[in-house]
Amino acid sequence: MTKSVVDEAVVNIEENVDPMPVPVAKQCSECQAEFGCGVVSAIEQGGCWCQDLPAIMPLGTLSDCLCKACLAKAIGVEIIKQLNAAGSPKARLALAEPYRHQTELVENIDFTIEDGRYVFSEWYHLKRARCCGNGCRHCAYR
Repeated sequence: MTKSVVDEAVVNIEENVDPMPVPVAKQCSECQAEFGCGVVSAIEQGGCWCQDLPAIMPLGTLSDCLCKACLAKAIGVEIIKQLNAAGSPKARLALAEPYRHQTELVENIDFTIEDGRYVFSEWYHLKRARCCGNGCRHCAYR
């Protein structure tokens, strides 16, 4: 015997279980591209894709959701502002320290592509917490 949808909903309510979230189609407020927000697969993995990006933006900065590319650009700009405001190398390193576990590289945050080449940002180098010795343009350890 199978349970009906209503019976299952009652059991979920009684057991205080949230029903499966419904994917929400969003439109980027910057570029107008459509993207998924809160999709089921992302929630099953522990959260929305935006939670994988540095949580460095002040609350209320954005009027609505942005697609991954536009949000990465906005976060990249905010990171530069905060690094410039931090001043000392020690303060800049401390700003990046909580994000060292984020090893997936994100364009416009960790790197940009110029003439087909990856150019790593100061943020990337600060998260790395050491110099690679390659004379990088944005090396934080010179």
